[in-house]
Amino acid sequence: MTDALLREFLLGRLADDETRQRIESLFLTDPHTKETVLAVEQDLIEDYLEDNLTQDERQRFISRYAKTEEQRRNLRITKSIKDWAVAEPQAPQVTTPTVSVWNRLWTQPQFKPVLVVPLAIAIVIAIVLASIWLNSQRERRKHLAIEQELAQLNSPASLSEVPAQMISRELKPVTVRSAELQTEISLRSDIHTVQFTLPWIQQERYPAYEAQIRRLDDDESYTIPNLQEVSNEQHVIRLRLLTSMLSPGQYQIHLRGVATDGARSPDEEYSFTVTR
Repeated sequence: MTDALLREFLLGRLADDETRQRIESLFLTDPHTKETVLAVEQDLIEDYLEDNLTQDERQRFISRYAKTEEQRRNLRITKSIKDWAVAEPQAPQVTTPTVSVWNRLWTQPQFKPVLVVPLAIAIVIAIVLASIWLNSQRERRKHLAIEQELAQLNSPASLSEVPAQMISRELKPVTVRSAELQTEISLRSDIHTVQFTLPWIQQERYPAYEAQIRRLDDDESYTIPNLQEVSNEQHVIRLRLLTSMLSPGQYQIHLRGVATDGARSPDEEYSFTVTR
């Protein structure tokens, strides 16, 4: 199975049913085939993001890899991370020496084990620190990509549309909520978006509002700026979230007004629970 054949398979252009069934069977049973298919698939995604596909290939790719909102969101996140990586300055490549550094250290008499061991420890520490830094940068890029996705989802243009597979819930501020049961959101495959209506009970009004959402057992939070009051409703702010970013647990939303000079109002707190 060549890469070209697997590419045709992934794009749905493989007319031979027997070959297609054989690839599907080997993908499930043979680790090497699975690894090869995933590698070709990654190359195909790269070609799509870099606009290197033909018109027919692009249409077939979209029909298979950008059919659902979750798939399109994953592609946008991947593109954001790729664009960020391309914009980062690349470190100069260093040619690997023919003789390893370790062999040189041990073969030269002036380097004794008493000197080599501390050096090795320092190198290991440097590698660990570099790995931690790279992971933190990767998580930061992912976090920024999700916040960009949320900002787009809550833009005035997006809020003016009513997408399919969306549910709406009203959340009352914690300060005025009575002994009502906690609002629950059940994660279902047929629900992709949740829209919350958040009553603003403070007397002062603001040109914009800012929401911060986080799960109680997680330190990570996402900020959604430039929210507006609903024009045809009295003192209500709408907020939309993707169910793909939610996991079971209790969530808090902190909503604050933003004045023209950037000053923030006291927070209003809302909460809800996500279940499966």
